[in-house]
Amino acid sequence: MLSELLRQVRVRRRAIDQQIGAARVVARTGQRLQAEVAQLRRDVELHTKAAGILTAIGEERQAQAQQQIEGLVTQGLRTIFGDDLSFHIVPAVRNKVPVLDFVIRSTLDDGTIVDTDVLDARGGGLAATVGALLRIVVLLLSRTQDTVLLLDETFAHVSAEYQPRLAEFLRELVDKTGVQIIMVTHSDVFADAADTRYRFDQVNGITRVRSI
Repeated sequence: MLSELLRQVRVRRRAIDQQIGAARVVARTGQRLQAEVAQLRRDVELHTKAAGILTAIGEERQAQAQQQIEGLVTQGLRTIFGDDLSFHIVPAVRNKVPVLDFVIRSTLDDGTIVDTDVLDARGGGLAATVGALLRIVVLLLSRTQDTVLLLDETFAHVSAEYQPRLAEFLRELVDKTGVQIIMVTHSDVFADAADTRYRFDQVNGITRVRSI
């Protein structure tokens, strides 16, 4: 009877361990989905703000601003990801309300042109890159004084193969526009392109900062 009881305890313990493991997976998935939803909300707010700037200015200036936005983001995409990508602001009407859609246009091998909503273009950190470029454009169009852009692990999902070109593009953009970028990153590639670098280390629960 004792051996049978022990066997049942082991069986029950395995079942509980499996349930705990499944619960942890669900919890991690929930956290990841919450982070994705939060990022999507930030992206939507950014796109809304950029569209608001365009609609708030005159028609002639609006066309010029749209060309500047499309040109800068397209230049960044082609420099970083390849020559077949371009960024476009497309007027549309939904529920009888004029809106502006932000799309990535790519050309397939057979010559077919495909438009993809920026929020759906997640491969290789492309959406994150477009978001950062749009933030810079919004700052340039609306700034009245020196501009600082804070980026907190914005390019964490950009593939390693694209990071050197992205870092070079950001370096050139800073030099040409005067925008100051303060970036939190774990990538040495971006750190090497910076004017000033600080490393944060945690030792025995204490965060230490040093210039490198």
